[in-house]
Amino acid sequence: MNALRPPRTVLCSYCKAAPSADAARTLAAREGSWTVTWHARTCPHYIADRILTGKES
Repeated sequence: MNALRPPRTVLCSYCKAAPSADAARTLAAREGSWTVTWHARTCPHYIADRILTGKES
């Protein structure tokens, strides 16, 4: 069994949001690793991620 490594934290290149109570995050996993990307809730990258996953219309 392969164990996942701890996530790599990424700050959005557009909004530069950091982990906080009012920030949003997206998760991505592939080939045994995963990342957590932080966004402002109004960040276009976060909104696009939500649209692509069917969370926004």
